[in-house]
This record gives sequence, C-alpha cells and structure tokens, in this order.
Amino acid sequence: MKRILFISQYLNRFGTEAFMMSVFRGVDKSRFAVDFLLFSKQETDYSREVEAAGGRVFRVTCRRESMWAWHKELKAFFKAHAQEYHAIHFCSNSLTSMAPIYYAHQYGIPVLVVHAHSSSSSGLHNRVLHRLKRGYVKRITTHHFACSTEAGKWFFGNSPSVVIKNGVETPRYRFDTTVRERVRKSLGIDEGVPVLGHVGRFSIEKNQSFILDVFACFRQKCKGAAKLMLVGNGPLHEEMKAKAQTLGIQDDVLFLGERSDVNELMQAMDVFVMPSTFEGLPFVLVEAQCAALPCVISDVISRDICITPNVTYQSLQQSASEWATTIAGVLDGYTRTDTSGIIAEAGYSIADTIKYLEQVYDGL
Repeated sequence: MKRILFISQYLNRFGTEAFMMSVFRGVDKSRFAVDFLLFSKQETDYSREVEAAGGRVFRVTCRRESMWAWHKELKAFFKAHAQEYHAIHFCSNSLTSMAPIYYAHQYGIPVLVVHAHSSSSSGLHNRVLHRLKRGYVKRITTHHFACSTEAGKWFFGNSPSVVIKNGVETPRYRFDTTVRERVRKSLGIDEGVPVLGHVGRFSIEKNQSFILDVFACFRQKCKGAAKLMLVGNGPLHEEMKAKAQTLGIQDDVLFLGERSDVNELMQAMDVFVMPSTFEGLPFVLVEAQCAALPCVISDVISRDICITPNVTYQSLQQSASEWATTIAGVLDGYTRTDTSGIIAEAGYSIADTIKYLEQVYDGL
C-alpha cells in the first residue's frame, strides 16, 4: 500500500479542503492510505472525520505565528516521516509557503504534486515572492496541477499544468423538490420568497460585504420579501453581521456558519451569488450548478467554471443596484430542472478525478 500526504493550510469546510476530503473518501483504500499535514493546530469536523476513518492528521505551527517554528517543525516532520510516503499533494493559493515542497524533495519523496487553487494572491509582497519562487518549485516537482487555466498561469507561468476538475458527488447535489421544501420549512422561509445564497470563507476576496449591498438593493425591489443565506465562517464574519445591522437587513440575512449539509441548503436557495475579487475555479460553483441553481458571479472568475447555461457574469465595476437588477432578471421565469447529468458528462464527477489521481500517485 502506498501512503499519500495532502499538505494544506487548514482542513475547514471550504473549497480546497472539500476537494481533498472527496479524494480521501473516494480513493482505493486497498492501494492507498491518505494522511494530512496542516499549518494549523486547529481541530475541525474534517480532521475528526479523517482520524475516525484511520487517517493521520499532522499539525505544525502556522507560518504567520512563527516562521522559525514552522521551518523547524516541517524539517523534523519530513526527517521522521518522509520514508513513509510515496507522494505528496500540496494544495495552496500561492508559492510563498513552499518550504514543505523543499523538505519533501530534500528527503526523497518520489512524487511531488503542486496543486494551484487560486489565480492570484492578496498583497504586492506575496505576489512578488510567489513569482520569485516559481522557477525553483518547477524544477524540483514532478506534477503541476491547477483548478483552472488562470490558476495554472498564475502558479506556473509559461510551464504547462494539468487542469484538475474539482469533481463533486453529483447524486448528493441533484435538485430535489422534497429536500427544498423540508429545508425551507426548517429555516422558516415561505416557498414564494426568493432566496439569494452564498457559500464561502468570510474573507476580503470573497467580497461578502458587496453581497450585503446587493441584497439590500434586491430586497427593496422585492419590497422586503427576500432572504439571503450566507454559509461559512472566517475572519470577517462578525464584521459582516455588524454591516447587516447597519443596513437594516439583519432579520432577512441568515448567517449559518460552517455546515455539513451544504448540498441540502443549496436546494433551498433560488440563486447563487459570488462577486469574488479573485478566484481559481471555485469548487462551490460546480456544486451550485449541479444543484441547478442560476449563478451570478464576478467576471474575474474563470470561464472554465461555466459548465451549464445557468451562469451569468457581472462586472465588479457595476453597482450593487445593477447586480440586484441582473439577479432579478435571472430569476424571472427561471425553471429549475435536474442538471447533475451535465456536470457528470463534463468530467466533474469525483470518481473520474480520483481515477486520474490514483495513476499519478502510483507514479505512472
């Protein structure tokens, strides 16, 4: 049996982590064992699931807390465990934290996968540092993956990379009217009330602040009969709650935190809104399209995500009122039907993704 090590910052309920967990659950257990190395001491639902299923979760000090401790603990980890692993799969938003790749190479792990999950990074310093490290990383790694064409260009420049489609468990997200009615009832939402939805970490690039502005405008158009469902957590969570109060929309905004039932919550939504300032290829948009939701998203998001006809791009230069008008137009007359087959046929089934990854982990 070959042991694989996923490396990432966190193991929270967000897109990159959801991808890793899908692979963890679906990989052939008779051939592969999967562990995780995280730059966080935090225990999460996902980390508990991994350990309950027999996987190991290793943790090192976060780089932001102490660069010295981070390097020391990484080196000690690879010195002690590198001989156990046939492959590492490093999932990241930039190459600023490339030390794990360096140590994996230094201690002789044969298959070194770098997987780009973003098409940019916040802060000029981080972008410059990322570009400076590109050349070295390309020389020592064996496989370059990206969640989209744009993410591949950002991570690897002119070097080729393979776009890995973030597969979903399509049956779980297939549109189901029975689930929709049950979830809306549990949340106290009448069937005729339009629900705008969003799933994502509360951070600057996800732009939840603008979503609140858009919803305030949309709510005026609906004369108050509308709801906004925000799923996720993050550093800006409390700030967004305060902004909802300031806008006077707090009674119609559902802050649901991290949830394990995103597939069911999407059934209760009517439109998915994502005005991100930058992205790779958001896993959650594959899920939203599988759930047959119309999606109104910023025009900086990769065109690779446009799997169904139900995606509408909107410029971030346009006002919140203009976004609200577009959303109202998208909803007008929209009939929701099963689109899960389109997702599977486009190669976004997690089973197909895992088959390819297993070949890579085997060193084929």
